[in-house]
Amino acid sequence: MFDQHYEVLLADTPKSKAIHYGIRYQVYCEEMGFENKADFPQEQEFDEYDDHAAHFIVRTKQDGQWVGAMRMVFKNDQLLPLEKHCALTTQISNNHLNRSIEISRLCLIKSIRKRGVDYINTLALVDEKKPAKEDNVIPFHPKKRLEQSIIWGLIRAGALHCEKHNIYNCYFFVSNALAKILYKHGFNLQQIGEPFQFNGERLPFEITISEVLANSLWHHDFKQHYIRHSELEALETSDLKKLSF
Repeated sequence: MFDQHYEVLLADTPKSKAIHYGIRYQVYCEEMGFENKADFPQEQEFDEYDDHAAHFIVRTKQDGQWVGAMRMVFKNDQLLPLEKHCALTTQISNNHLNRSIEISRLCLIKSIRKRGVDYINTLALVDEKKPAKEDNVIPFHPKKRLEQSIIWGLIRAGALHCEKHNIYNCYFFVSNALAKILYKHGFNLQQIGEPFQFNGERLPFEITISEVLANSLWHHDFKQHYIRHSELEALETSDLKKLSF
């Protein structure tokens, strides 16, 4: 389903990173109001973590519309966002034997997010027993949906990138409701701290990259790898040169 309709690109050029930051501005500033629009006059939402992060964007194969984004912040020698926002019960290490990243800024644009029985906004579920007050949610219905598959596609792309660069541990914080969905879909999460407030109540988790890649979700879909945007730009430039002769 995902491979038929979508593709993930690693935003490794100025042009593609601008697309990534633009998606984030659209979702976090314009649609959800999590961030102040006035802080980003160029309509590019970014912060201090982006200088040491890998950025992913996803688009439709049919018309090339950019529909979602995700970043992975590398631990390196600084604190991860998770470490700044909550008290952890485990220490996050980072050395050649135990490299770590944090997934954050996972989002889909408004036209993808729709109302349904189950609700999720970016990395935070709304209680399914309560009606959603804002149109800022992504459905996770019992039946597979294309909208849901975009989330899994981004997560798999990130895991493949980690495997390639010898990164072993993944961290993130989510709502309890989303954690239950991840458990339901076979992700073996380990809670590493108490709940804390960040646009609602969140819980911190860790999972190994090997466990992510072993998930049965990938058995029948998500076979394609991500593409580097620099490679796409090179192909487009080559095609233009051919047309010029």
